[in-house]
Amino acid sequence: MTQTTQQTIATAFKQLMVEQPFNKTSVTTIMNKTGIRRQTFYDYFPDKYALLDWIYDQEIGVYIDEYLSYIHWTQVLAQLFNYFDANRAFYQNALSIEGQNAFERHFIHHVHQLINRIIQDLASAHHITLSTDYQAFLLSFLSNALVAYTAEWLRSRHPQSVSKVITALKMTLTDTINGLLLRTGHLYEQR
Repeated sequence: MTQTTQQTIATAFKQLMVEQPFNKTSVTTIMNKTGIRRQTFYDYFPDKYALLDWIYDQEIGVYIDEYLSYIHWTQVLAQLFNYFDANRAFYQNALSIEGQNAFERHFIHHVHQLINRIIQDLASAHHITLSTDYQAFLLSFLSNALVAYTAEWLRSRHPQSVSKVITALKMTLTDTINGLLLRTGHLYEQR
């Protein structure tokens, strides 16, 4: 019952965020849309910011945190971008929120897990030992690049198709990985 009520509130909130800016959306408006009494909101969330965080964790977290343990990272990216494409209007409004509830600040946590998995898989598959400093650099650089690109893509009036984005991301990450392999002597140039 708890999950269902939380999801009902989140669905109403997302629908409202498509129709109006975040700062115009109140707890009263959200609960009027659900048809549930206003006080019930506070049984699950202290405020609309907590609800926004819950949506990020529940929905984005599913595509990265949960799926990453059993499907390849390329599939995780494809599912994640299909999700963002289907929820574009909501995220366009969410991108206008600044501060601790900013989309980018929250998304980076999940992206770190994805990029870390890619780095760990690479190092393990090719028996490469990366210094802690270089691993931290790669994690930060690639995570921030992916978050910035995702935000730009979501804001775009004429975004590239999901298939083109995924193809480009796969190529970019693969080229980065192959460059690392070449530099460390684990991949030899073909003549």
